[in-house]
Parts: sequence; C-alpha cells; structure tokens
Amino acid sequence: MNWRGVSRPTLALAIAAAVLSLAVLVGLPAPLQALSAAAVLVLLPGQAMTRLTPVTDLALVALLVLALGLATLTAVSTAMFYLTVWSWQACVVTMGVITIVACLARARQEAAA
Repeated sequence: MNWRGVSRPTLALAIAAAVLSLAVLVGLPAPLQALSAAAVLVLLPGQAMTRLTPVTDLALVALLVLALGLATLTAVSTAMFYLTVWSWQACVVTMGVITIVACLARARQEAAA
C-alpha cells in the first residue's frame, strides 16, 4: 500500500482512536474520560465508516456519523452481552479496533485512487 496517497484525516482518525482508547483505559479525570469514551464509542467509528461512503452533503454526513456510530455500538454491545464477555473496557477497545479497520479500508480506497 502506498501511504503517500492516504489523507491526513484518515490517519488522524486512526491515531485518535488508538490514543483515546488507551487514554480511557489508563484513566483520566472523570469529565475527560466521559468525553473520550463518547468519542471512541460513537463519534470516531461513525466518522470512519461514513468516510467509506460517497456522501458529500454535510447534514447527511452528520446524521450518518451518529447513526452508524450508535448502530455499531449497539451491535457490539449486544454481541458481547450474549457472549457473556461484556465490559466497558472491552467495548472501548473493540470500537477502537473497528475505527482503525475502517480507516485502513479508507486508506486502501485512497491509495487506489
């Protein structure tokens, strides 16, 4: 894969997912931990998956970010619950990994173009 064709927002999303996931697990003051967890659990995965679509309308992009983030969080939490492995730490790590995988898919799209 040619990394020169990958955009900075794609790299920033992947790095933010990794850093914020670790920061939430290590422990931050309560308000910062809540903001970081919300970003990792909803906003970052939704943004990474929305970037895989050809949507350009700003209002639709904002709606997709929230919808895809919440849908993914629901699916992951439900699967973990039924598999009896649910914990908030595992959920944060899983959503961070999903974000990074979506960023890799986007990087592949960008490198191919």
